[in-house]
Amino acid sequence: MNTKVTSGLWAVCMLATASAAEAGCSRAIEVPMAPVGVSVSFDGDRSSGIYPTLLRELGTSTGCEFQIQRVPRARLQKMFESGQADLLMPASVSPSRDRDGEFVPLVQVRASLVTLAREEAVPRSLAELIAQPDLKLAVVRGFSFGSAYEGAVAALRQQKRLIEESNVAGVARALRQGLAQGTIMTASIFIGTLTQEAELTPLVKQVRIEPLDELGWSESGVYLSRRTLGDADRRQLRQAFTQVARSGRVWQLLSDNHPPGSLSGSIRPLP
Repeated sequence: MNTKVTSGLWAVCMLATASAAEAGCSRAIEVPMAPVGVSVSFDGDRSSGIYPTLLRELGTSTGCEFQIQRVPRARLQKMFESGQADLLMPASVSPSRDRDGEFVPLVQVRASLVTLAREEAVPRSLAELIAQPDLKLAVVRGFSFGSAYEGAVAALRQQKRLIEESNVAGVARALRQGLAQGTIMTASIFIGTLTQEAELTPLVKQVRIEPLDELGWSESGVYLSRRTLGDADRRQLRQAFTQVARSGRVWQLLSDNHPPGSLSGSIRPLP
């Protein structure tokens, strides 16, 4: 779908959302976020990137106010679980998160094994990865890509083959230094971070991406807190995020902010 058509659909959907919206949300919506590549970034207290842009556009169309604050990635999940956050985004769907929030999908994602210029054969499954005793994995603390991923991380942690970093840049440095031989995440997150960090940008040419059997396509989007949001606010936000996903606007923002071809195999629009 070309940009003009996508923009047209976005405008129509936003008009529909605005006409259906009530007088905004009942209060300001608290959205803690952590920097992650081109998806979320901060300059002081000023947020930018794909998802802050999306929230600002939704604020205009719905009348809701979104208060974005910067927090470390590892704190996001705990804040959501303890009722200190109204939204958790971007977030992959996860059974452990379903207890505390209602999930609204925005795109489909696939996590893969990401390595840097490894010539030797790489595992094609999580089972093979766990069975290779010399292979260490670096991951971002707080990331989740489903139960198979969480099980593998727990097994590697027990075997002392896991390096846990606070952000994607830390994972990239661990791979560059040889402290770990790979990571598991969506390739777009990893590449997007490399393009944002000047010292890491040269690594883009070395990135190797391999799908893992147990990690197929899943959904990524936003969790609406069941603890902090009232029924009316959650209903309005659910409608707004659903419409923006269907309009193609989320996919347009992703495509416009990533290097051409870098999303292939890691992110795609909802069917």
